[in-house]
Amino acid sequence: MSAELNKVLCAILSAILVLLLSSFIGELLYHPKEANSKVSYSVDSENIEELIKDEKNVKVDATITLNAIEELLINAKLDEGENFVSKNCIACHSFELPIKNKVGPSLANIMNRKIGSIESYKYSKALKNIDKNWSYTNLYLFLEKPKEWAPGTKMSYRGISKQENLANVLKYLAHISKLNES
Repeated sequence: MSAELNKVLCAILSAILVLLLSSFIGELLYHPKEANSKVSYSVDSENIEELIKDEKNVKVDATITLNAIEELLINAKLDEGENFVSKNCIACHSFELPIKNKVGPSLANIMNRKIGSIESYKYSKALKNIDKNWSYTNLYLFLEKPKEWAPGTKMSYRGISKQENLANVLKYLAHISKLNES
């Protein structure tokens, strides 16, 4: 009787151990530790206004306002955005010109580009049917929860949950878009 009881308890404890280990591994994969970088780039209010000039007159029907994004961008760190992108996005997206698609479309010059507009990439119907440009607001909402913002998207990434990381990534995408324009 006690041997059977020991087997049952061992099976239960093994199942709990497997659950805890898989949860731990999942957290490592989807929430990598941030690099502690001390370099930051400041953006003054004039630059922010220039960066989001196309969105000033857009009615934002979302949980975050353009003003909130503007505030997040002021404190965003370009190098941390680049670090986040290099850890989480580079496997599926390219960021340099000439446009080169990978599993996902190229993100070079993404700012203010029409959504689903790279002709050499086969977008999901969810993105092809959106008649908007990639603005700060649209990128924020998409990167936060891709499957909710564009139901049916092929992007399997579950989204960036921390606002700080989102702001850093937006700042980096704006920066590389501006660099690629020249």
